[in-house]
Amino acid sequence: MRTPVSRFSSGPKKGPSCGSRKPTTDSTRRVEFTDTSVSIFGWPSRGGVIILNAATHVDFTFLGLSTTNPPLTRRSCFTATASIESSANNPGGSQRAEESEEEKQGDEDDEDAFCQRLLLLGAKWWDNEKRYQFVDHFAAGIQPFVEDVEEERVAEPTLRERRWVKVGWENVTANASAGGGGFWILDCDTNWMGIIEEDNLVPADAAKVKLAKTMEERCEILKGMGARFYAGLEDYESESTFLRAWNLKWEGEIGPLKKVDS
Repeated sequence: MRTPVSRFSSGPKKGPSCGSRKPTTDSTRRVEFTDTSVSIFGWPSRGGVIILNAATHVDFTFLGLSTTNPPLTRRSCFTATASIESSANNPGGSQRAEESEEEKQGDEDDEDAFCQRLLLLGAKWWDNEKRYQFVDHFAAGIQPFVEDVEEERVAEPTLRERRWVKVGWENVTANASAGGGGFWILDCDTNWMGIIEEDNLVPADAAKVKLAKTMEERCEILKGMGARFYAGLEDYESESTFLRAWNLKWEGEIGPLKKVDS
């Protein structure tokens, strides 16, 4: 195991801080707020949960989500139109079971499409929500979680779980397919216990990315921070992020991908 290197000069914290996320098993969530950040959730049919933390206006626009009335649940993104069409086409309620199966498959396909787009923004694909919560508390330096890793009771964060990743796509809109104009990516190690790349840590001015009002501005900011450009996903071969995970990932980081009920 790597020699622990803590970013907390006063030592690990004893309990969750005010901004820590509360454990939850609500697999219908789409957007979650804390007092300091916004997270966007995706629930792939393959299992696990895909989460984009520190989401901004640019991310919401790319995903086609409202910023003035953000969807708190995933069903609120897809089912409104389906309900109206279902009522119009089936006023008597006949063949309801068959239609329910079709609607369920449609919801699953829509969710998978959303998950693929979420990964393009640098989101992480967690084995399950319990693992996400554990790493979240470990990263915050909360003592019991740090000790679990130090004493090897729980697997330390994998390379992909610990990375700080920001992506900017060229020439795309909320409804366009990403990839036509290429993308800029800044992929750095985090200053958690057990630093892997001391010469590639999260920039001191990382918060600058939040200033972007558009994806174009994000690309410009990332370029100025040393991001690399790729013409398309097929040119990106790094295994340190989940950017290409949809076509390559069939197992979890440390265990199976846990499927959840919709």
